[in-house]
Amino acid sequence: MKLRILVFISLLIISIARIGSASQLDFSWSAPKTYTHNKGTGGEVRYIIWFYNLGNTTEKPILVPIEVFLMTDTGEKRLDVYYPEIMEHVSKLDDDYKEGRKYQYAVIAKGELSPKITKHCVAMFEDVDPKAKRLDIFVTGISHFFFWRWRMVDYSYKITYEKEQDHWKLIEHGMTKDASHRSYEFESRNW
Repeated sequence: MKLRILVFISLLIISIARIGSASQLDFSWSAPKTYTHNKGTGGEVRYIIWFYNLGNTTEKPILVPIEVFLMTDTGEKRLDVYYPEIMEHVSKLDDDYKEGRKYQYAVIAKGELSPKITKHCVAMFEDVDPKAKRLDIFVTGISHFFFWRWRMVDYSYKITYEKEQDHWKLIEHGMTKDASHRSYEFESRNW
């Protein structure tokens, strides 16, 4: 009995220490924007553009294995991409736009995040169905590091928007066990 109590107390202390380190990453975002490149020409392309920030709140480097995935109510599934040729136009859609700000996307932003640094990021999703009324954006790699390090649970942060006239309205957000993004990864790689 004493051994059980000792094990329980040890696990409780470890959990509290891990929860305290969960706030190492500051994650913020804005509502997605719709952008049409080459509007009114034969080469018109529509994009959903989503800006987000990753900030290290500690004095030590942290690892952020981020991935961003979009799913619509019309069944579309997309990983984020980056088109540098349209970034000059797209950057002005950012609510916090500053001249000369450098943006990264998940493939570049993932990895080590230096102490007290914030990365400004953008996710671009090309040719998303204009009939889509709902967007689910999944962000992996920002959950409690204990979980993904030991591959215990594949949590992702899910942010849901609904289209309201010409803009996207936030409906809900939070951690989820929804694995839609993982099933797409297997489909897209023909596994």
